[in-house]
Amino acid sequence: MIRKRNTRYNKRKKSLGKLLLPIAKALPFFAMLAFITWRILESEPTAFLKAEVHWQIDEFLPIDQAVLVDKIQPLIQDKYQLNLHEIKQILESEPWVGAAHVERLFWNSIQVNVESQDIAMRWENTNCKTKNKIDCIGYISSAGDLFIPKTIISSDAVLARSEANQTKIIELYTDYQDYQILSGDMIITSFSRTDIDQLTFEPNVKVILGYQQQEQRLERFIKAYSKLKPSKKINQITFDMRYPKGFTLSY
Repeated sequence: MIRKRNTRYNKRKKSLGKLLLPIAKALPFFAMLAFITWRILESEPTAFLKAEVHWQIDEFLPIDQAVLVDKIQPLIQDKYQLNLHEIKQILESEPWVGAAHVERLFWNSIQVNVESQDIAMRWENTNCKTKNKIDCIGYISSAGDLFIPKTIISSDAVLARSEANQTKIIELYTDYQDYQILSGDMIITSFSRTDIDQLTFEPNVKVILGYQQQEQRLERFIKAYSKLKPSKKINQITFDMRYPKGFTLSY
């Protein structure tokens, strides 16, 4: 009887040892993890808690990275709540930014790729008497979007002149492309749209198309110009194509 009781006791002791063995093996790992975490927080806690932003910026973007960093600074203070959509929106609110792509790399680390706006046309507001005021000069992108940045750069793109109406500017850009296709080798240097359409071609040829039948009038101009071939030495030539069966020519 005594021998049987010792056997049951040894079995219980052995089973308890098996249960505690995995815990004993894991203790050094958790102890080391706790020590590393403590050392990081003790040495430089602000760096550990700070969100990391990795930038890739279009080389043609004409503003400094510091401008973009300042814009998103309020949005990256809390590493636990990095709202990628808000970061994208605030970056794309900068006129020179064509698109911003934001991707999470880790819980407190993001990758930001910034594309620059392209310039399809320079733009002047026809309602402005001076170019120095806000909203008086800007650019039109290849998507037909008007953007008016604080930083203005030089460009040899065709000049567009119109009022600051996005819908009308998209129409203007589309019409400009059609006019240039119709004009062939003749290069448009400016396109003004007020009550009427006016084009200027290289080197110094102004064409008044009016407010209707512009494409037909442009075609008549091209035919007339190819026959007349005015001298390039003339400072300015103006073709007024608003006549039903002809045009006026002035120097």
